[in-house]
Amino acid sequence: MVHFNNYAEFIEKRQGTPYYKWKVFVDEPESVLNQIEQVEYTLHPTFREPHQVRKNREEKYALETAGWGEFTMLVNVKFRDGRVEKVPYWLDLRKKWPNEN
Repeated sequence: MVHFNNYAEFIEKRQGTPYYKWKVFVDEPESVLNQIEQVEYTLHPTFREPHQVRKNREEKYALETAGWGEFTMLVNVKFRDGRVEKVPYWLDLRKKWPNEN
């Protein structure tokens, strides 16, 4: 199963609710990244555009956006050989960006 990871950072409070910018990405070695054609993220239905597709291998098929809560996103990983792997991923807003302490 393809592994994912994420980073999150508090931005501000909006009407008393904390908002975070976050980034989710494929957390695999080069050999696995090279086999992937694209990654399709299905976010919580409250997002304006809950279906996002990423094809940028150099950025590890990363999706970066912002929101107020944690949730399980559904991810379809499409491989160059035609296989599709469905992966649920829990967005954890406690995971800090690498440059934070």
